[in-house]
Amino acid sequence: MIRANDQLIFEPPIAEFVESRSEAFYTTFSGSNNSGKSLILKNVKMRLGRGAYMAGPHRFYHVTEIATQRFNPNDYDSWHSSFVNEANNAEHNYEHNYIDLGRIIGGLKDVKRAKLFKLCAEMIGVPFALKRRDPDNELSPRYVDMDGQNLATGSTGTRLLMTLLGLCLDEQFQYLLIDEPELGLSPRLQGELARFFADAAKRQEFFPHLKGIYVATHSHLMLDKRNISNNFIVTKNGAKIGIEQVTTVPRLHSLQFNMLGNSLEDLFLPAAIVICEGKTDRPFIERSFQHQFPGRRILVIEGQGDVKRIFRNLCTSLGDIRKSPFQERTFIVLDSVHTAGTAADLVAMGAKAANVIVWNKNGIEYVYPPQLVAQAFSCGVSNIEDMTIDGDNLTIGNMTLRKIDLSDQVLSGIGPDTTHADEFVSKLVTPLAQAIEA
Repeated sequence: MIRANDQLIFEPPIAEFVESRSEAFYTTFSGSNNSGKSLILKNVKMRLGRGAYMAGPHRFYHVTEIATQRFNPNDYDSWHSSFVNEANNAEHNYEHNYIDLGRIIGGLKDVKRAKLFKLCAEMIGVPFALKRRDPDNELSPRYVDMDGQNLATGSTGTRLLMTLLGLCLDEQFQYLLIDEPELGLSPRLQGELARFFADAAKRQEFFPHLKGIYVATHSHLMLDKRNISNNFIVTKNGAKIGIEQVTTVPRLHSLQFNMLGNSLEDLFLPAAIVICEGKTDRPFIERSFQHQFPGRRILVIEGQGDVKRIFRNLCTSLGDIRKSPFQERTFIVLDSVHTAGTAADLVAMGAKAANVIVWNKNGIEYVYPPQLVAQAFSCGVSNIEDMTIDGDNLTIGNMTLRKIDLSDQVLSGIGPDTTHADEFVSKLVTPLAQAIEA
C-alpha cells in the first residue's frame, strides 16, 4: 500500500477488493473529481506488482520516427521501482508514463506490431504500416504511415488509442490500469475501446496474456454494459474511500445519466417526483421543498384517493421505470391507514421499496413543523401528540381547527429556517436529497 495514504480507509480493503476481482477481466471506477479513483488505481497497481502497468493521464506523444535500437529488458524493473518510489511520495501525484508511444511501437515484436496496426485499422478505419523514410535505403529511419501520412501529423486521438492498445500487447504486463482512457478519444472510439475490452474473443485473439484491465473514468461510454457488476462507484467521505459495486440496472442508468453532466432539470424534467394522498399533503410538501431544495424542480402530485392509478399513469409516461433514473427519484407517501397491499402493489409495479413511505400516524398534520402546529393551537409542542382527527376537523385539548385552516396557517409560517418534524425529515427529506444528489 502507498505509505502517504495510510490514514485513508478503503472499503472494502484494497487486498480484499483485488482478490474479489481475480476472475473478472474488466473493472471500471467512476465518481466525482477527488473521490479517490486514481488513488485506487495506484493501490491496485501496488498490490498486483511488477506485472501491472498504470497508464497515467499524461499520454500525449509525438512520434516522428521509430528508433531502431535494442531496448534494455531491465527497464521494466526500473519503471516499477520508480513507480513505487514516486507513489510513496506524499507530495507527488502520479500522472505521467514511463513508456512513450515510440518505445511501445519500437519494442513490440513484428507479429505484435502487425496486430497493433490491424486493430487500430479496424477501430479507426484507415490502414497503418511501418515504412522507411527513404524507400531505397534499408537503413533509413522508420515511421508509421497512416493512410499515406506520417502518424506524427495524424490526430492526437489516434496516437492516444495506439498507446493504450500497444500497452495491452506488451507481454511483460498481465494487468493494465488506465487513468481516464477516454482522454482525446472521440465518443465513437471510446465506445469501440470499451466494447473491445469487454469482448473475450477479441481479447483472446490480440492479447491472451492479459489477465485484467482496470480503468478510472468520467465517460459513460467506458462502462461495461454487458456485465453491470464490473462497474464500481467511488465516493470519499473524510478519510474513507468507498468502492460500491453496481448491481442493478436502475443504478447503472443513474450512474450513466450523472456522468453525462446533466441533471434532469437540464432536460426540462423534474429532479424528483413525490406522489402523496391527501389534499393538504401536496401544498405542505411543495412549500417545504421550496425552502429545503431551492432552485430544484420537484414535482408533487396529489394521489386523488388512488396513488396506484397515479403511479401507473406515471409509469406509462416514463416507460419501464425500473430502467429509468426516475425509479430512484420517485417517492410515494402513504398514510398509516391505507388499503391493504398498496405498498406491495406499488413495488410490484416498479417503485423502489425504500421510496414507498408510510407515516407513523394517519395524517400529514402529524408531520407538520411542531412549532407551527403548537402556535396554531396555542399549546405546547408536547401536546401535539394528543391531536385527534375526525373527518376534516383536528382537535388538541379544547381547540378544534379544520384541516384547511391549519394548512393555511402552517404554509404561511414555513420559511428557510423552519424546524421540521423528525419523521418528515428522516423519511422523506433526507432520502430525497440523497437521490437527487447521487
